[in-house]
Amino acid sequence: MFGRAMHQRRLSPTMLRLVAAVFVLQLLSSAAAIFFLRTQMLDVVRADREDQVIDVRDDLLAAFYSGGRESLDDFIRDQRGSVADPGVFVALAGGSAPALTSNIDFVPAIAPGPRPQSVLVRRGDSATDQEALVLATTLPDGAKLTVGLMGASERRFNLAFAAAIGLTIAVAVALALLSAVVLGVAISSRTHEIAQAAEELAAGNFGMRLAEGQSGDGFDHLRLQMNQMAERIASLVAELGAVSGALAHDLRSPVTRLSAAIDTALARVDEPGAIEALQAARADADGLRAMLETALEISRLEGGTAQDRRVSLDLATVVADMAELYEPLAEQSGVTMTLDLAPAWIMADRELISRALANAIDNALKYGGTAITLRTCVAEGEAVLEVADNGPGIAPEDRPRVIERFVRLDNARTLPGGGLGLSMVNAVARLHRGRLELGEAAGGGLSLTLHLPR
Repeated sequence: MFGRAMHQRRLSPTMLRLVAAVFVLQLLSSAAAIFFLRTQMLDVVRADREDQVIDVRDDLLAAFYSGGRESLDDFIRDQRGSVADPGVFVALAGGSAPALTSNIDFVPAIAPGPRPQSVLVRRGDSATDQEALVLATTLPDGAKLTVGLMGASERRFNLAFAAAIGLTIAVAVALALLSAVVLGVAISSRTHEIAQAAEELAAGNFGMRLAEGQSGDGFDHLRLQMNQMAERIASLVAELGAVSGALAHDLRSPVTRLSAAIDTALARVDEPGAIEALQAARADADGLRAMLETALEISRLEGGTAQDRRVSLDLATVVADMAELYEPLAEQSGVTMTLDLAPAWIMADRELISRALANAIDNALKYGGTAITLRTCVAEGEAVLEVADNGPGIAPEDRPRVIERFVRLDNARTLPGGGLGLSMVNAVARLHRGRLELGEAAGGGLSLTLHLPR
């Protein structure tokens, strides 16, 4: 069987989409983790600031309870203890003494409560309002003690966090991309092995077996199923070969005897009508034998039982030789044959390529117009062989059908043939891991193109 095709190891579009999806998911999870971390840290910072405000309030209350309002006023004026923090402000209003403030231009109007509240205040050295945590407490003499802490510490945290998050995001992006690529390559390599095995099966290498792993994952199960499928296919192909051989023997013998009987009858009759009828029967017997041989050959090609006879050859040389062989028949049929040949070297079975080309030329002579063009070239890394004519062509909806066995379109039923010519061409193309394309020729008509790997 033909050797294993060379594959370029690369990420397929599906793997690229998987890598992109993993990358995006990891980025989103990293962003969510960073957001959660920032929220938790902000909660810690805010709780610490609230505790700081409560500590200042408690220091002031201790001064009040130890020496009254006068002691509290002195404590505030002297800015002792925690009140000395420039971010802290204190306001005292009401009661028996005049109002007293520290560090702020106005006292925020908030109701007394057990926990600090977030409000906007304006300090003397600032032209804009700033956020602050403020706690109000009513003293026994009716005065209202207001203690606050400006939001500078929270702003410093935000600035520091923003500076650190840049590096964190860069590292997270790099790690997410690396892990996504590693995952994609790992999956791609394992799927590549299985895809290559499937290609070997499609090419007829039914002895192919995958190494079965021990991890018990989905890939191991798929390998096991592939091996079982290969064994089943090999068994069916062997049975098909046996049936085909028996069928060939059973059908060839009657057809051969029929041809011999017709030849004997032709030698014994003199009546023109009988001779004409026997000659027609002889032609039908020859056609039946040729159809049988072609059908069996297609079965061998598609079943992977054909012998590997690949050699290095130039398609241009094969086409030139075949054109020389068909040139007298083309002239007799009134068909002009044009060659447009460029070197196109491949590893192929010369006999099978020649038979496929002969079938393509026969098809063009039989159903085409008055001109046939044979072309070879190399395009996109493939060797290309094209047979184009200027006949009526084949409708696009009928093109997939005409390469099936025994399919003949309505306009071809009056002409001799068994509907196997293009099936043979397609089988040869697939055996060489190529493909057959039917299209419209540049000047109208049918373009039959073989694409073969180099």
